[in-house]
Amino acid sequence: MFETLKIIHFLSLAVGIGGGAANGIIGARMAAAPDAAKPVLGGITGLIGRLSAGALALLWITGIALVLMTGGFAAMPTFFWVKLAFVVVLTLVSIRLQMLSIRAARSGTPPPMRTMAQLGRFASVNSILIVVFAVVAFTA
Repeated sequence: MFETLKIIHFLSLAVGIGGGAANGIIGARMAAAPDAAKPVLGGITGLIGRLSAGALALLWITGIALVLMTGGFAAMPTFFWVKLAFVVVLTLVSIRLQMLSIRAARSGTPPPMRTMAQLGRFASVNSILIVVFAVVAFTA
């Protein structure tokens, strides 16, 4: 069971980080895309964003389960808590991105591209820091 949870955790990490990278590339291309292509590209980024948000939810579920199976939160090293702080920030950014996307879909207008790009870059840096602190926390 532990190994299965760990596999799901790592695959979810790949989907989340890969989705963020893909959306960054698509978003950058969208600015120069013809007007007719923008709704199609926006639909793709929305789908990838929802998949990434789902992956983040799975990371929370599997992460908590893994912690509980390895001695609980009290047994976690200091760098785990640093990593967890970045996970909380990433989760809040992800919620904000989803809210902007939902609001845009309901109004029939694209979300604010500049804000989406800034939040996306922030989330990418945050994700890298999460991986760095996870490695430090669990390989010491």
